[in-house]
Amino acid sequence: MKGQQDFISPLVNPFDIERPIDWSRQFPKRGPLELEIGFGLGEVMLQSAQERPDVNFIGIEQNWERLYKTLKARFEKRAEQNEEEFLNNIKILRIDARVALERLFEEQSINKVITLFPCPWPKKSHVKHRLFSHNFLKLLNSRLEPEGSAELVTDDEKFFKWVLQESPATGFSRTTEEIAAQFNTKFERKWQEEGQETFYKITFHKKDHISVPIKKDVEMKSYRLKSFDPQKLQLKDEKGNVCVIFKDTLYDSDKNVMMIYAMVTEGHLFQHLRIVIAKTKDFWHIGRADGQTLFPTNGIAKAIKRVYECAKESS
Repeated sequence: MKGQQDFISPLVNPFDIERPIDWSRQFPKRGPLELEIGFGLGEVMLQSAQERPDVNFIGIEQNWERLYKTLKARFEKRAEQNEEEFLNNIKILRIDARVALERLFEEQSINKVITLFPCPWPKKSHVKHRLFSHNFLKLLNSRLEPEGSAELVTDDEKFFKWVLQESPATGFSRTTEEIAAQFNTKFERKWQEEGQETFYKITFHKKDHISVPIKKDVEMKSYRLKSFDPQKLQLKDEKGNVCVIFKDTLYDSDKNVMMIYAMVTEGHLFQHLRIVIAKTKDFWHIGRADGQTLFPTNGIAKAIKRVYECAKESS
């Protein structure tokens, strides 16, 4: 059991913790905070954490296989070293980097950010998915400490030039350089094998602070109706800045309970939501179903209210 606990100990569940996170309480000792976005197999993060034990590292990665392999590599290194404090300065988040910066980090709390070989999303229709847009850089600026820095390394020259175009008026000065392979990551080795020898690096130096307030949780309301006809319910999707798409409904006539499955999108935050309509003695109650891991946002509140409005029309 102790081995299992140590294996998963770097994982931080962003849904089961007070937000924004007090990162000083997540590590055994205080130290500068460095963030790696998209750490892949964790080669750079593990090496950095080993070489600089007085720095606390947070890694963000959404791919479960890469995340597991990083946890495994850390666990094996700790077993070889057999020291309690060895590589205990690492925490890991499985979440979109934009959402993490918006909700989990206080302003001016990170010393350094590093991003190696992010997906360039080369198609014009995919531009909205790219990291290091103008708005992302302002968000990054707000979370960096005074005189903090962010480093981006890419294999894609077009993406490199696009980021430079996005960077004015984001509170950064910047330096650029062409570099040789030096990180020994999976993707760097891949580009080398395909014949690429030159990579592109941008270092953003924070000069002016740009405040981007933390996105906070929204209080979730529940509703009730005196009457409701499940057979007449017609759910209406909502499009716009907040997008609510209703997918499936399941009604148990014996228990007078209906479960509604919806998808809610707000910017880069995509969430699955279950809404329950359940009858008690005198009323039908409408609200978020129990047992869900999600951020209580305006979009979630709007989806629940939309179900209430549609249910009211059917009563």
